[in-house]
Amino acid sequence: MKENSSSFITVMVCLMIVAMTAIISFYLNQLNDRNNMAKNIESAIAKGVDPLSVKCAYETNPTATCITYSMTHNQPAPATTIIKK
Repeated sequence: MKENSSSFITVMVCLMIVAMTAIISFYLNQLNDRNNMAKNIESAIAKGVDPLSVKCAYETNPTATCITYSMTHNQPAPATTIIKK
């Protein structure tokens, strides 16, 4: 019985370590992504690029702001027709 108990405790400790590692990794990834976005927005402002376009490039889920921005700023050039006589 003692051997089963120590095996169970060992497995539980290992699972907790794996779970905590996954949570910390996810948090650090999100933090790193936000820091990179902030640096790129500052760089865009310095270069005269619209910072909203940089923010929308980092979005993983479509937001109303980014959809509206893309609809108003990505207008194709008007088509010209050439008529041959």
